[in-house]
Amino acid sequence: SGKTNLLTLAALVRKARLLVTVDSAPMHFAAAWDTPQVVLFGPTNPFHWHPRSESAIVLLGGTEGPVTEFNPKQRAVPMNQISTEAVIDGMEALLSVPAARAL
Repeated sequence: SGKTNLLTLAALVRKARLLVTVDSAPMHFAAAWDTPQVVLFGPTNPFHWHPRSESAIVLLGGTEGPVTEFNPKQRAVPMNQISTEAVIDGMEALLSVPAARAL
């Protein structure tokens, strides 16, 4: 780790067909460029920080499938409560949509 600078990371995220990430800088880069992404939230409440994009699927520990309504009082749930199947389903849903932006 630590070998990719922010400019390179931003360029990689911008060119990506899909990003699977946690609540972090790459998530915000992807939101800025509308890069499709599956975002995993664990103990961080996504109410304030979730990407506001139709090309983002937010998964939260302790819930079934994507989160579409956000609660500022959502309790913290470990990220390991997110199933692998939910992540794969999110990836497949986003990859089934043709890429609309120029790479």
